[in-house]
Amino acid sequence: MSSRRRGQTEPLAALVAVSALLVGVGLYGLYITETLPGATDRTTETTAVTRIKDDIETDGVVPGGDRALGDEIETASLPHGRNVYVQVTTVEDGRETVVADAFFGTDGQPDRNPIESGELEGPPDEASVAERPVAVETRPGAVRGGTLTVGVWDG
Repeated sequence: MSSRRRGQTEPLAALVAVSALLVGVGLYGLYITETLPGATDRTTETTAVTRIKDDIETDGVVPGGDRALGDEIETASLPHGRNVYVQVTTVEDGRETVVADAFFGTDGQPDRNPIESGELEGPPDEASVAERPVAVETRPGAVRGGTLTVGVWDG
C-alpha cells in the first residue's frame, strides 16, 4: 500500500540550510587563500605590472623612441602610497638597453628628477620587482623582444 504523503521541508529551514552551507564554503575559501603561501600571485607589483603593461601597449607593442613613459601610465594603475619605478628594456648587440623609464612618487605623479640626476637607475634593493615580456618597437617597422620591469617600495 503506497502513501500519498511526500517528504517536505519548511521553506525557511531550507533557506537557512543553504545559506549556512554557502557561508561555510566562503569562509573556507578565505581561510585557504590567507594561510597557504603562494595561493595567489596578485601582489602589489604583479598587479601594477599587468596594469602598466595595458597602459603602455598599443596593439600589443610598446612604442619605442624618445617618449615620456610617465605620461602614458594612468595613476589608477599605480599602487597608492607607494613609490614605483617602471623600465622598458631590450637587448641590442648583446647588451641591455633602456628604451624608456619612469619614476612615480607616493602621490602617483611622475618625477624625472631622480632618473635624470642618476640617483635612480633601476628599482632600489628594497623594492619588490615584477617583470613581463613585451614587444618593443625600436624603430618604425622593427619590433624586438623586451622586458617591462616594475619595482614597488614604501616611500
